[in-house]
Amino acid sequence: MLKYLLITLAGFLGSYHCIGMCGFIPPLIKHRSWLIGNILYNAGRIFSYMFLGFLAGYAGMFFHKIEFQLFQKGLAFFLGIGMIIFGLQITGNIKEKGIPGLDIIFETIASILSKFREHPFFLGMFNGFLPCPLVYAFLLQAMFESNPLKGMLVMFSFGLGTVPAMLLSSKLFQILSPKLRKRLASLSGVIVILLGVWVLLRAFGIGHHH
Repeated sequence: MLKYLLITLAGFLGSYHCIGMCGFIPPLIKHRSWLIGNILYNAGRIFSYMFLGFLAGYAGMFFHKIEFQLFQKGLAFFLGIGMIIFGLQITGNIKEKGIPGLDIIFETIASILSKFREHPFFLGMFNGFLPCPLVYAFLLQAMFESNPLKGMLVMFSFGLGTVPAMLLSSKLFQILSPKLRKRLASLSGVIVILLGVWVLLRAFGIGHHH
């Protein structure tokens, strides 16, 4: 339970990342009720996260069934290193390399999503599939769970943590200074790094009992 609470906390602290990458989507929402529209939008995001978590957990289950213990340890090592790298990106210690043409891709996505502005749930669903280091980090954690349902729970916990900031982004980020937002995001990255270290320890059989 503590692990899922930490994941929710990491999602909350790293929410600025969501605003930075997906902040152009909520203003597209066209609904008679601002609150209901935004709730539907966030529900759509979490639905996509849970779907991806299910797939990641299922993939992890497949790898877990393979009898080669060395392969399993190698996979856990890879996942742990991946989470640490994503965590370092979130804290700003490693620069995220820009992808050529990414701006054009996002403009195209925005154009497509604008057609769904009256259906905020679907806006959220599409949002959930946009590239994001924080999402990738917890998908790796979901894969390590080696269980589709637990993978869904990991991504549900993460998505739940991002809701407050996405729901109240305009007001919340007027209150918080850029310096404080950066510190909160860094703390989120630290949590991701710690989870990555935990995965590495389990890869070497430390702190894991059958």
